[in-house]
Amino acid sequence: MSTPANFNGQRPVINPDDAVMLLIDHQSGLFQTVGDMPMTELRARAAVLAKMATLAKMPVITTASVPQGPNGPLIPEIHQNAPHAKYVARKGEINAWDNPEFVEAVKATGKKAIN
Repeated sequence: MSTPANFNGQRPVINPDDAVMLLIDHQSGLFQTVGDMPMTELRARAAVLAKMATLAKMPVITTASVPQGPNGPLIPEIHQNAPHAKYVARKGEINAWDNPEFVEAVKATGKKAIN
């Protein structure tokens, strides 16, 4: 087994009481550009992340880049598995952190760990 990077050989620990999960640009059109795993596996892995956050009672924030364009909408599995997730619409910003509403949503959680 390989050693995890940047954790001094230790496995990273996420404290769900002080973490927020950001699921950014998990969009149907963008997923079609991934070539190193089957689309069904990629979608399933994204769904598992959302479900894990739900089970851990972690806040989830989602956002998409130009969902009405070729990037497509967020895959529905995200909000199906994290119905509590907050969606923040972006107004064309490629970098989600350039969107003030997204930054405010993250800061409003009061969480220190961003996952």
